Amino acid sequence: MGSFFLRWVGLISGLLFLVTGCNPSREATTVEPQTKVDESAQPSESAKYRPRVARLESESASEAAPESSVAEVQPPLEASLSAERKSLMADAAAGNAAAQAELGNSYATGEFGRIDFKEAVKWLRAAADQGQPRGQALLGVMYSKGRGVARDEQEAAKLFLRAAEQGDSLGQYNLGLLYLSGEGVAAADSVVASEWFQKAAEQGDAMAQLKLAMERARKDNVELSMTEISEFYAKAAQQGNVEGQTALASMFAKGRGVEQNPEEALKWYSLAANSGDPKALHWMAVTYNNGNVVPKDLNKAMELYTMAADAGYAMSQYNLGMIYGSGQGAENRDGIALQLFQKAAEQNFPSAERELASFYEAGRGTDQDLVEAYRWYSRAASHGDTEALRLKTELSQKLSANQIRIAELRLGKPNP
Repeated sequence: MGSFFLRWVGLISGLLFLVTGCNPSREATTVEPQTKVDESAQPSESAKYRPRVARLESESASEAAPESSVAEVQPPLEASLSAERKSLMADAAAGNAAAQAELGNSYATGEFGRIDFKEAVKWLRAAADQGQPRGQALLGVMYSKGRGVARDEQEAAKLFLRAAEQGDSLGQYNLGLLYLSGEGVAAADSVVASEWFQKAAEQGDAMAQLKLAMERARKDNVELSMTEISEFYAKAAQQGNVEGQTALASMFAKGRGVEQNPEEALKWYSLAANSGDPKALHWMAVTYNNGNVVPKDLNKAMELYTMAADAGYAMSQYNLGMIYGSGQGAENRDGIALQLFQKAAEQNFPSAERELASFYEAGRGTDQDLVEAYRWYSRAASHGDTEALRLKTELSQKLSANQIRIAELRLGKPNP
């Protein structure tokens, strides 16, 4: 795994409190399946290149079923050899659409040591413009997540449809998710969603099969048991589906639907992390940071946190910010921590909002700005952070009525 991660200089030590809770954003952050591509759906020019893909999955145990958020991308399980990478890049530059799709996927998931969404979009668009279905589906993922491009669910839906109509299971599954949620399409339509899930399920997509099983259970006014759900995830995981791997790992970690088994949890998280899944990367980082099952290794934890943070995983951004913010004599660490807290706070992560506020209040990594501090304390408090509410109340004693009014205006909630 080590050769896959960013080479990062500098070991920061210190006793830190790092969260190990759930991602606060509306979606879960996990990459997903390595569903095999239907060869009939691939241009005859390149059966050689078949990029793997990945969906998102939420953290809470009740989310054993997939969210209505579209899939993410993921890299091949094996680390490419240097010669293979050169060959891939040469084929992509020569116009091989399947190679372009795989190259874009590799940049999106950090297979080359860093995540580069703009470069990913460049190559996925090149593949999609040639009508390559997996390239279209993966580019749709980028639009649905706003990665490397402005978020545009309607454009994502168009791309998923083009891929789905060519028989691409990822396009079919993600299009089904959009119809289920009503995002990017004229209106939510569970019937149409089930039709697309059915098409993906017929190609062996275990996550689509789970969606259909849940719908049948709902119509029969019953619920799938956690054991039944774990069986779907196990099937998906064994097929190389990264969403299934991360979900199964979470179930083993918590003992939900299966007997609690930290070693099995580590096994499946490790496989998903090797594929660049942000959620799995985060939980592997937590494992190394805490020394659970594996020897404690802060340097390894930071490599993993960095990968997940680069992929936009708010919890990793927060944890990494806490590590940088510990300082220990390193230069400009507060500035880096501030940037990481900002990114996580913009995803409505309460702890990051509170830390960001404290940095503005103290002038750490930036000029002191008590109005901005009050604004972020207010946001964190509105998201249920009781400590932020206390700090906001304390800070209000130092501000004038006009400063508080300005902060409220920045929040978009002016005082009456």
